[in-house]
Amino acid sequence: MLDKRIGVTPNKLSHAKIRTIENSIRVAGLFRQKARAIRSLAKVCDSRDLRRILREDVETARLELQQLPKVGPKTADVLLSIWGRPTISVDTHVDRVSKRLGLAPPNGKYEEVRESLRVLFDEADHTLIPLLFMAHGRRFCKALSPLCSTCPVMKLCSYALSTHAKRAR
Repeated sequence: MLDKRIGVTPNKLSHAKIRTIENSIRVAGLFRQKARAIRSLAKVCDSRDLRRILREDVETARLELQQLPKVGPKTADVLLSIWGRPTISVDTHVDRVSKRLGLAPPNGKYEEVRESLRVLFDEADHTLIPLLFMAHGRRFCKALSPLCSTCPVMKLCSYALSTHAKRAR
């Protein structure tokens, strides 16, 4: 929606009205705060050479992006993914699925989960992994009521195996 209404270039976003940005991202939740952050970041990016940053190696680009206002590790990873750079962003679904499958430490924070997945999968698949894990988390591995009995990877899932083993006792 944002792309159609305004365009997602730093110049267009930095000159857009806050209300227009808000209405374009309303479905995302916390749209008022995000709209201000988007416009603020766009103003900074408009004055910097964002294309140069995005051409850096992934880890250097991540660090440089995180120096921008309101940009943390997840935002940097999402931006790099959009630009086709091999990185893994970790949202709530990716976090939950990777921990339940035993692919990341159960109490791991963002960077630990990201690193666990990064070393497990080929770099060529890094931008695809979050999309697959998000889809799986939405369809089967729900937060409160996971659908373990119909899950296609149940036999590989430490969470499902331990949960069903407890129920069988």
